[in-house]
Amino acid sequence: MVLRKLSRVLFSGMLSLALLFSFSCNVSTAPGSTNGNGENTGSEEETDSQAENQSQNLKESWWRESAFYHIWIKSFSDSDNDGCGDLKGIQNKLDYIQNTVGCDAIWLSPVFECNYKGKDENFNMHGYDTTDYYKVNSYFGKESDLINLINACHARGMKIIFDFVPNHTATEHQWFKDSAKGLNGKSDWYLWSTTDKGWYPMSATSAWRKNVYYSNNYYYGAFDGGMPDLNYNNSEVRQEMKNVVKYWLNKGFDGLRIDAVRYLMETETQWTDTAATHKWFQELRTEVLDKFTSPKFMVCEAWLEGNRNTLNAYFGNDNEFNMVFDFDAGRPCITSAQYGSDSTGDTLRANPSSNRTYGVFLGNHDDYTRRVGSTLESNWRKINLATALSLLRPATPFIYYGNELGMPENGKGGDLGLRGKFDWNLQSTEAAANDSPLFVNKVLLGLRKDKIKTFANGSVTKLTAGKSGTMAYLLDGSDGKYLCVYNLSDSALADATFTGSSVKGISEASCVIGDTEAPALSFNGTSVSVKNLAPLTFRVYKLGTSSEKNIYDTETYTEGEVFIAHSDNMYLRGSMNGWGATEMTGGAVNGKYVWSVTVELTGGSNYEFKFCVSDSSWPTDGNWGLDSGNILKLEGGNITFTPESSGNYTISFNESDLTWAVSAS
Repeated sequence: MVLRKLSRVLFSGMLSLALLFSFSCNVSTAPGSTNGNGENTGSEEETDSQAENQSQNLKESWWRESAFYHIWIKSFSDSDNDGCGDLKGIQNKLDYIQNTVGCDAIWLSPVFECNYKGKDENFNMHGYDTTDYYKVNSYFGKESDLINLINACHARGMKIIFDFVPNHTATEHQWFKDSAKGLNGKSDWYLWSTTDKGWYPMSATSAWRKNVYYSNNYYYGAFDGGMPDLNYNNSEVRQEMKNVVKYWLNKGFDGLRIDAVRYLMETETQWTDTAATHKWFQELRTEVLDKFTSPKFMVCEAWLEGNRNTLNAYFGNDNEFNMVFDFDAGRPCITSAQYGSDSTGDTLRANPSSNRTYGVFLGNHDDYTRRVGSTLESNWRKINLATALSLLRPATPFIYYGNELGMPENGKGGDLGLRGKFDWNLQSTEAAANDSPLFVNKVLLGLRKDKIKTFANGSVTKLTAGKSGTMAYLLDGSDGKYLCVYNLSDSALADATFTGSSVKGISEASCVIGDTEAPALSFNGTSVSVKNLAPLTFRVYKLGTSSEKNIYDTETYTEGEVFIAHSDNMYLRGSMNGWGATEMTGGAVNGKYVWSVTVELTGGSNYEFKFCVSDSSWPTDGNWGLDSGNILKLEGGNITFTPESSGNYTISFNESDLTWAVSAS
């Protein structure tokens, strides 16, 4: 320790021995009220007495009863038409989030100043490369705009949390520049080595990066060369990052989502999930969050699948994270709807205890899954099934902006494809349709809110299905018992039977969601029979009563019906209508879905046309034209047709086979 302090004096203007990697802790006191840039951080002594803009009268563990809306700020709502979403835009859309979607809490993607910046959708400004933890990203607005958003949320009884990235900064952060030069006492704020130590936490490539900026040595960056890891073995770093959290909680945030928690502290032989990592988060919980009068919480992104013990360890002994994201939950909901077969297995879980909460989601900003709308090809029925599987369980839901619409990807691939601009035109369409994913989200979140004791603290028990393509489970809590039934197949079912001891002794039920004209449930010991299930549908029954009110019924059962996947709308656009949009009529024909429309054509005239899912603008998908060899494809060329005589002609589009035809009417 003496040598390290001497090196700061002797080599303050250049790299020195102080840059050699070390796991020993620096015993210097934490910084006071300024950071390395001379900006106010909030001191080590900062307390709840300095808190402003706080939520009032929040329940303990309020997050268990909340539904979160996850916003990628850049892409959600642009208030000043500069090409970039912003904080004022979010504030303008709070009514949509709260009353149209049904969420009462918001998670903001990284809002702080970052390095890799761009307003245009083609530029991947991800925000996880922080350059200043105490400044708001200038593209999103000012700190005053953020405070206004926080207060606007609280005025509505909504909560708001921020995305915190403690593992690494950008190389452009002043801390790293100073560290690389050995300046301002920052020499060991990052992990340095004279050799490549060959650590591989993320890929087959070593995470030790050559210091191309100032000298011929190496720094550690688990995620990317542009995002070096902070050295949490340094007590100054440990305290400064606690100060960051204090600063923003004092500004009024109700909690935080913490990024990449597994990678915070490393040893020579263990690069993830170390005991020291858990210890720091426990310190953060005890020394910062639990000190506030207004209850604060933190949820961790420990991206783990199929490893429950390591995931659940982030709860600590109820002294670490209040909530962990359940990465096992989302994919099975989507694949069950996609393939028509229950793939949830043992991933249908309730919260593990009254102090521990799981956060569930269908997708997020990372390439965890594709957007649900893309995977399920904009099929509303399948999207609604996946949505129900995600929301109808005792856990806390997180809805990634646009997924409530089944909004597809933007065609860019990878993470960028998941971060496209919110489609407000699609939102307007779905708001007017009571069978849309948007409407179903609101219905299900409303049921959850009304029966929150079951959805926050209840249990879940899966039943054994008698037929493939069906599934059912029982939710049981102090707000009652609810049976959730799914027909994942594309065929109507006259009956489906489910078995389990949890239904024993029950003799009556009310259909809360689903077809009110269907026959009543039939109970027989440990089995229950459900009648007249339409294809690709779900129902919710309250058990033990026959008087519960039905809140949602769009299901129509037709014996022998087979659902054929198709677009919700189709329009003819061509030279015969000035390339406008003439709505087509669709229906099943011999197991195929065929759209048709009758138009008047002039004999001998050459016509060009396409088929399109939109009547307002040319979409980025859902635009069928002629490619070659009489094959239709998205974004294909124009179809041509010349009628022999004048008259009415029926133009048809077989969406199942992607073929077209024109016939005289």
